[in-house]
Amino acid sequence: MQMMTRSGCKSLLAGLALCALGTTVQAQGTKEPLKIGVPASLSGKYVAYGIQAKSGVEQAIAVWKSVRGDTVDGRKIDLLVSDTQSDNAITVSIVNEFIQSAKINVMIGPDGSNVAAAAVPPWKKFKERPIWLMPGGSSTTVEKAVGTDPYFFHTYAWAYYYHINNAKALKEALGNKKRVAFVYTDGAYGRAHIDDARKHMKEAGFEIVASELVREGASDFNSAIIKVRAAKPDILYALMQTTDAVQFAKQVYTAKIGVPYLVGTAQAQLPEWQEAVGQAQQCWTGVTTWVTGLKLPADSREPKLLPSAADWEAAWRARYNRAPEFLDVGYYVSTILALLAVEQTKSLDREKIKEWLEQQDYKSPLGLSSKFLPSEITPHQAFGEMVVFQQVKEGDKFVSKVIYPKGLATATLQSCTQ
Repeated sequence: MQMMTRSGCKSLLAGLALCALGTTVQAQGTKEPLKIGVPASLSGKYVAYGIQAKSGVEQAIAVWKSVRGDTVDGRKIDLLVSDTQSDNAITVSIVNEFIQSAKINVMIGPDGSNVAAAAVPPWKKFKERPIWLMPGGSSTTVEKAVGTDPYFFHTYAWAYYYHINNAKALKEALGNKKRVAFVYTDGAYGRAHIDDARKHMKEAGFEIVASELVREGASDFNSAIIKVRAAKPDILYALMQTTDAVQFAKQVYTAKIGVPYLVGTAQAQLPEWQEAVGQAQQCWTGVTTWVTGLKLPADSREPKLLPSAADWEAAWRARYNRAPEFLDVGYYVSTILALLAVEQTKSLDREKIKEWLEQQDYKSPLGLSSKFLPSEITPHQAFGEMVVFQQVKEGDKFVSKVIYPKGLATATLQSCTQ
């Protein structure tokens, strides 16, 4: 394989760097290359997500080459990765550059909900916009902005899927005659989640006994914790992002409020949250698209490209010497689907790729089905069924035990007051 890296990267709009990090190889004949654009937060506040995005895409292309060779349908693969710096304005400029100048065929990403929302208007304004696969971005603001656009394919879960799956897991484990107290931040995350969380817990038959609004970035959540204790809930349901979730979990742990079940959303899966809270992570639950140790089978048609979750995880650890995270696998699977679409259609035609993506259905390390079905708004949603897990101490370390769905569960929900 011949690889050419554009060191230094050419300066683009407002000093942006657009790097061809990928795979310039000898093309067969005169076929146009497949150009994949990846706007990723390689710096700034979403850098943890951006690193996963870049690694997932690069691993997918490396595996493709080891299995299929250096091209797809006889086309070289040009991977264009550009740093959004976790900034909305820079994201807009990158998407414009990808479409106008680079003329990409497929866009994968960006990662965080804020930058994902910023990418929608510049993408939609072009009549000949590329196919867009997005393995990140849970905010329904993004979903509403995308609307019913036929060229958008979401491979993550919208915010309401968190609460649909949490409610199902809790009902399955506890029945429905339990009391719930919510604590949510006044920022975009908490406000975006609270209505869906209330709705799906109510529909599952739970009684809401408290809803405490707290200031995002606060150093002290004890006032809300005292009110929660007074309400005597069975379940404490926290809607907050990593920094706030760290402080909150520590203060709940110190207060010893005696609530049997501590329920979170995405924060419990993040290594930075787990490391920061230490012993306070005991028995917290989280909900995610993927967690280590899942028992998902390989696809029977493409077992090398889409292996079992265990085999995929082993290959990942061998290359990166770390545990994979949810966006690593999300970007990997999304990239493999894009490559298969071009191979199977033998085309870069947007309509043909769209139709193939609509019809395909594979098992993957990310889930039992990659089939795209309608969400509440968008026509193409895959991997909406999430796993719910609980942090449990085994020996001197904490592990994530899957408690839902039943077919993937490795444990049952444990009470925090045992």
